[in-house]
Amino acid sequence: MKINRRSFLTKVTVGIAALPLARGFSWAQSKGKLGYMKIVDNAAMFMAMEKGFFKAEGLELETVPMAGGAVIVQGVTSGDLQFGWTNVISLYQAHVEGFDFKLIAGGATNVRGSNETHAMEVLKDSPIKNAKDLEGKTVAVNTLNNIVHLMAMAWVDKNGGSSAKVKFIELPFPQMEPALLAKKVDAISVQEPFAAAAAAKPEVRILAHPWGDVATKFLIASWFASEKWIQKNRSTAQAFVRAINKGIDAIHADKEGARSAMIKWAGLKPDMAGKIGLPLFDKTVSEKDLQITIDLTRKYKMIPRAIKAREVISNLAPKG
Repeated sequence: MKINRRSFLTKVTVGIAALPLARGFSWAQSKGKLGYMKIVDNAAMFMAMEKGFFKAEGLELETVPMAGGAVIVQGVTSGDLQFGWTNVISLYQAHVEGFDFKLIAGGATNVRGSNETHAMEVLKDSPIKNAKDLEGKTVAVNTLNNIVHLMAMAWVDKNGGSSAKVKFIELPFPQMEPALLAKKVDAISVQEPFAAAAAAKPEVRILAHPWGDVATKFLIASWFASEKWIQKNRSTAQAFVRAINKGIDAIHADKEGARSAMIKWAGLKPDMAGKIGLPLFDKTVSEKDLQITIDLTRKYKMIPRAIKAREVISNLAPKG
């Protein structure tokens, strides 16, 4: 959904009531809170916790699992959270509404062919064979006016169809496969690990990997903080970035350890750990990898004005 400053601030007031307040935290002691999601995209943080990288950097972090980016953004806005995870579209939408959020570290990147994390899926016997066939059909996305919806529309339009003729509805990822099998929707635009789980069913087939088809490489989501907070706590922010980068190195160096961390922290089923498509875990934040989704977000009117990628990148973030 789109972020409107008035409604957003109202949600912050309500949302933070459900969060344990960080009263009396002393950043001189490098204590703080991090909001994350139980998804494999957060594997660098999982490894940093498992390997003790945050502690090695002098950080004592309380990690708080949250249902989605919206409540994480609320926590960072309120000051209860110092670090959070967000998809890039939500970050752009918040930026144009005047919030000072900045990306501070590399995150999860979708790469065509090698690191595909998303799929458009239909029933095996469905007459839908291409993007144009989706016209007049119902496609499930997890949230309207955000990254899944955006890339689905861009894929349809790029491949000979008209996204304006497709009915997109909101449906949480865990509910997509049952809805498809029950023929309540014609197609699902679904993220891992739900994409692999659904595709394993004999009744389901993959129509496309729309994200990789739309863009060769782009940042899906990453770690962010308030620019005001970053400027007041620069050494703590730098320590966080170093720990995340060590976590990324550990993913590549200890694949079995990374698998175990994903099972433990993300609740990934052991039998799915080796079957799902994983994003590229990159230490850097590339303006190019952001600008492509910024331009698409503007094209599909999910933000009211154009912005430059550098506007949402902290000067602490390693540049790609």
